[in-house]
Amino acid sequence: MSVLGRVGRPVPGGLRRLSVQEVRGGARMVVCATLSWYLSVELGISSAPIAAVLPAVFTLSGIPLWAPRLGLYRLGGVLLGVGIAAVTLRWLPVSTFSLAVVVSAGYLASLLLRIDGAPSQQVLVSAVLVFGVPVSGYPEQRVLENLVGITVVILLGPLLWPPDPCRLLAGRLDVYRDRLDHLLKELGRQPGRAPLRQGAGQTGGLWQQPHDLGRDLDRARQALRWSVTHRRSAAALDEVGHRIHLAERTAAPLHCLTAQLHAAGGLPAASPSDAHPSDAHAPDPHSSAGHAPDGPGPLLDAVRHALVRALDGADPAEPIARARAIGGQDGLARSGRHDSLLRGILLLVLDRLDDYRQAHFTGR
Repeated sequence: MSVLGRVGRPVPGGLRRLSVQEVRGGARMVVCATLSWYLSVELGISSAPIAAVLPAVFTLSGIPLWAPRLGLYRLGGVLLGVGIAAVTLRWLPVSTFSLAVVVSAGYLASLLLRIDGAPSQQVLVSAVLVFGVPVSGYPEQRVLENLVGITVVILLGPLLWPPDPCRLLAGRLDVYRDRLDHLLKELGRQPGRAPLRQGAGQTGGLWQQPHDLGRDLDRARQALRWSVTHRRSAAALDEVGHRIHLAERTAAPLHCLTAQLHAAGGLPAASPSDAHPSDAHAPDPHSSAGHAPDGPGPLLDAVRHALVRALDGADPAEPIARARAIGGQDGLARSGRHDSLLRGILLLVLDRLDDYRQAHFTGR
């Protein structure tokens, strides 16, 4: 089984099998939502406390260790939204004008209460919902229901089948590494600038993955500060974090590189003396008896091996040295303008790989 549990596989009819994490996440959400409803009814807050169920639905959809932080943000949004609607209804009758006032104030307040840089939609939603039910006692009822639901999510959510955030992030990084490896292999195989078979669609969403991983890494670190069950994950998270930062630093130049190759239709065809018997091994700069490689194809292959090895957590010293030897050959230096651009991008990626290696492997 992989670090992410069983990956969902397609089944007849276009459906997909659920992964272990998805089943656990659904069970966690059902337990917390049901308990929140039950407690709200027992406490006499409401006979149908829908608002108590919503925190479990919205905050437990991701890694449950983030639930306490998201729950507190949600509570702050509810309080702000309910306060805006209550104050407006106290001074203005229900009308189109007062609705415009509520929406305007709710939007401005959502800009002040941001979650990871994005405006909190909870402020605006709570303000509009309370405005739409101008019944005495409803604002207080909604706050109490959310308070019960958020309390259950904060106290119980992280304790129910908690996944290890380090393993989850490492698994997602492995998926990115494999996709990147496959893409660069395909680009390196294209001879004579023939049209690429899969085109730009092959990179759909690929370059966003390192940034998403970096964002979730920061969230996981913040969550682990308050976690009792995953204290030991902090050290392992640092090791995964170094590789995630490498993926982030190399994503932009690799995106530029693949865009250039897609626009040109692939790499130039290598001369017969530069052909490689297998793509599974990095090219040897001395294998062609001093003949300089034609175009950046061999350099791309060498950089790919170094990058994949580093993203896998291994020391990339050997493939980096091989790539440096290929990049320093005179034939590449005398190549055309387009090939020189590709070579410059690859050398930039190689520099960032060198920085990563010196920071995390030198002196071991």
